[in-house]
Amino acid sequence: MPMLAGCALPSAGKRANYTLSGTALRRVNVSEERIIRTVAGLRPFRRNGFNVSAERRNDKVLVHNYGHGGGGITLSWGSSHLAMELALATPHKQAAVLGCGALGLTAARLMQDRGWDVTIYARDLPPHTTSNIAGGQWSATSVYERTSVNPRFMGQFEQAQAHSYRYFQNLVGYKYGVRWITNYSILGDEAPDAQPSLPERYPQFYPQRAILGAGEHPFPVERVHHYDTMLVEPAVFLP
Repeated sequence: MPMLAGCALPSAGKRANYTLSGTALRRVNVSEERIIRTVAGLRPFRRNGFNVSAERRNDKVLVHNYGHGGGGITLSWGSSHLAMELALATPHKQAAVLGCGALGLTAARLMQDRGWDVTIYARDLPPHTTSNIAGGQWSATSVYERTSVNPRFMGQFEQAQAHSYRYFQNLVGYKYGVRWITNYSILGDEAPDAQPSLPERYPQFYPQRAILGAGEHPFPVERVHHYDTMLVEPAVFLP
């Protein structure tokens, strides 16, 4: 049936210009003249990883949830979920949340959903938070140094990833500014002691993983790593 030809995958000769799903891979028009602005934000990086913990201060409980480095938006729902669990273990039903970036807003929303009375205290409001100028690609990069973390933190990290991944999956769509994108990473001659990448270590969070060889991609290299991630647009997600 001729009408079905448009549904077929491209032939082998044209495969290099297409994604794994058969969608045409368009060239990106990049030039200095197209730059609208340049911004930078401070990432609160900690070598031993983010801090989600609770401490008692007289009759109150202080729950820490900070220090996520380059994974603030990625881990926001998951890390705030861990913080919420610590709060739920107390007899309190009122919370003051400090800051209204990705971590503050997700923590506040989760607590509200559990019936808590929540007040947010913040110096800056969206769109003037550091989270607003983040790239927003779902990948927990630059969160810790491998030689500085312990098994307890890695357990928290993996829980936060899993929780956050599920929360963001439920938000995919224009309303919340979350969508899937395809990624290509160039593969070269890795050093013998090179650590596996996040998609290699946690493939359950990076669907459509594949190693593409020559003729299967349009880039001037031998091999590339193909995988999908979610992209979070802070200007839509945070308000």
